[in-house]
Amino acid sequence: MRNARFLRMLAITLVAVVACLIPASVAGAAGGYPDTPTLVIDQTVVPPCTTLMLTGTGFLPNTLVTISANGKVVGTVMSDAKGSFTFPYPVPCDAVAGQIIFHATDGTNDLEVDAQVIVQTSTTTGTLPRTGSSDTTLRLVQGSVLLITMGGLLVLATRRRTRRDQLS
Repeated sequence: MRNARFLRMLAITLVAVVACLIPASVAGAAGGYPDTPTLVIDQTVVPPCTTLMLTGTGFLPNTLVTISANGKVVGTVMSDAKGSFTFPYPVPCDAVAGQIIFHATDGTNDLEVDAQVIVQTSTTTGTLPRTGSSDTTLRLVQGSVLLITMGGLLVLATRRRTRRDQLS
């Protein structure tokens, strides 16, 4: 009776495992990549001198993908067997504030994504007040060391005199 129960549980488990594997194999037979291609960017607001990562999925597998920024081709990347790719785009250090529209195409799929470049400007006005020169600072430090040394010698001389007076 226990063996029959065990065999039924084993059969149910095997059926469940096979049922889980069937959708995966059907997806593999369909090409192994999503029906709808996507193009995403890791940051949508960036300062100059930053590297953005564009990631594409669902493009044609093992196909050259051309990447453009604001209509100018900035590079190409080969998609993998699943139609995925990543492309690093370094935002130039002299970039001005504004929008960058990225376009990726493999000849069949054309997708766009955009990022906003922000340029922080300095709002400092005027000059810092002059608080002294290095010559003055050096003289003050030397004078302080001299005064501390003289004070220490006076303390030692006073202690010796006090000890002599106590011994007599």
